[in-house]
Amino acid sequence: MIEYLIVILATTLFGLQHSGISALRVKSRIIDRWGKEGYARIFKTTSILTLLIAFLSMNFWNWIYFITQPALIQPLFFILGILSGLGGVILSMKATRVISVSTVADMRTDRKAELVTDGIYSRIRHPLYLATVLVFSALAFIYPFPVVIVFSLSMIIYTMIGAYFEERKLVKHYGDEYLEYKKTAGFILPKLR
Repeated sequence: MIEYLIVILATTLFGLQHSGISALRVKSRIIDRWGKEGYARIFKTTSILTLLIAFLSMNFWNWIYFITQPALIQPLFFILGILSGLGGVILSMKATRVISVSTVADMRTDRKAELVTDGIYSRIRHPLYLATVLVFSALAFIYPFPVVIVFSLSMIIYTMIGAYFEERKLVKHYGDEYLEYKKTAGFILPKLR
C-alpha cells in the first residue's frame, strides 16, 4: 500500500510543479525576472525532473515483460494499449502541426500568443491533453500491473485537473473570444454537432 501512496505523492508533486509554474501570476513573475527564455528553461527543467521522480517512484523495471514472460500478456489489453498509444501519438502530431507545445506554454519569444481555432483545434479545445490521457491509458493497458495502473491513473487525473486550470487561464486571457470558441469545440472530446 505504501508503494502506491509514494506513486500518488510523486505524481502530485509533478502536478503541483506543472500547474504551479504555469499559473499566470507565477509565470508572469518568472518572465519579468528572467524573460520567456528563462521561463522556458525553468519550466522544462522542473517538469522533466518532477516527471522523472514520478516515473521512478513506480520502481517498476519489467518494461519488456512481453518478451521475457509472454505468458503474462493479456492480448485484449495489449491491443487496446497499442491502439490507445498510437491514437495519442497521432493526435499530438496533428495538434502540434497547428500549434507548437512551446506556443501552448507561451514560451515563444518571436510572437504574441494568439488563440488558435483551426485544424484539430476546431473540434477539440485541448487535443494535447486528450493525447496525454490516451498515452497514459496505453501505459496502463500494456503494463496491467498495479503500480503502473496507479501511476497512469494518477497522471490521467492530474491531466484532467491541469486541463481545467488551463481552461480557466484561457477564459481569463482571451475573454469573450474564448467563450465563443467554447461553443464550437469540445473540451477534451469533440462536440457532437
